[in-house]
Amino acid sequence: MIDSSDLVRQANDLKQQAELEADENIRKRLMRMADHYAHLAESRSWSEAHPPSAASLGELFTKRE
Repeated sequence: MIDSSDLVRQANDLKQQAELEADENIRKRLMRMADHYAHLAESRSWSEAHPPSAASLGELFTKRE
């Protein structure tokens, strides 16, 4: 699995590339990609800090009404 620091680095690289891009559509696309990478890094960090427990996994299989 990819490390969250790698995702942050890739997001920063995309932002730098976007700053140098002349085409506005490509610049916007690069910024959206950078935002997605940053979001993935945040999600990955949160998941590592809050691993699933047996109880929380069990709740997936219990029927709630």
